[in-house]
Amino acid sequence: MGVDLGGSGFRVGVFDTATGELMQPLRHHKHGSSTAPSAVLPALVRAVESYAWTGPIGLGFPGAVEASKPVTAPNLGDAWLDVDVGATLRQFHGGRFAMLNDADAVAVAEARHGGGHGGHACVLTLTVGTGLGTTVHRNGTMVPNLEYGRLPHPLRDGCLEEHLSGAARARHGWSLEHWASRFQEGLNHLEEMLAPDRIVLYGGIMEHWTEIQPQLHSSAELVVAQLAETAGPLGAALAAASAAQPL
Repeated sequence: MGVDLGGSGFRVGVFDTATGELMQPLRHHKHGSSTAPSAVLPALVRAVESYAWTGPIGLGFPGAVEASKPVTAPNLGDAWLDVDVGATLRQFHGGRFAMLNDADAVAVAEARHGGGHGGHACVLTLTVGTGLGTTVHRNGTMVPNLEYGRLPHPLRDGCLEEHLSGAARARHGWSLEHWASRFQEGLNHLEEMLAPDRIVLYGGIMEHWTEIQPQLHSSAELVVAQLAETAGPLGAALAAASAAQPL
C-alpha cells in the first residue's frame, strides 16, 4: 500500500510493486479546515481500514524525512515535525513501514515503472505542484531530501518554488507562456548546479506539455514523466516493499 500525503489531501492505493499495476481503485481524501496531525491521521487510519489492509505501507510526505519522521513540513505545518506516523499505522503494517519525501516517491516510481533513466548517469526529476520537488539520481542511487525548490531564486525575490510551481501560476494567474519563462529561469539555475543528463518533469501542469515543450530549453534530455496520479503512492509502496526490517 502506498499513501501520497500533500498539502490539500492524500491519495491511497494498493499496488503490485513488481509490475506497478494498481490493484484497487485509487482513493482520494481532501483535508478539512485543519492539516494538523490530529485531524489528518484519523482520516488516514479510516482510509486504510476501508481497504481491510494488513501489510507493508509506504507514505510520501511533503517535506524532508529522516528515520521515517518528518523534519520539515512547509506545506502542512510544524505540528508534524517528529510525528511518528508509522506508530499510528502500526496495527496495519506490523513494522513494514517506510516514509520518504513525496517528490522522491514520484522519482522512485518513475524510475522503476515509468520512463526510467535511459542509461543516464545523473537524472533530475522535478515535481511541479503545490511546491517544487527536486530529486536527483546519480548512477541509479537517489539522493534524498534535497528540497532545492526552497533555495533562493537567483534572479528574483523569494525561493524557486514561489516562481516555478503550479501553485504560483494559479496564484498569479499567469499564462502558460509566462509560467514557462519563469520555469526556464529556474531550470537554468538547477542545470548549472547539478549538470544532469536527463530532466524528468512531473505534475498536473504537464497535461499542457505540447504547449510547454517548445518554450523550454536544456542541454540535458528534457522529458515528461510517463506516470500520472499513481506515481506518488506507487513510489511510497515501492519504498515499503523494500523495508524488510521491522521498526
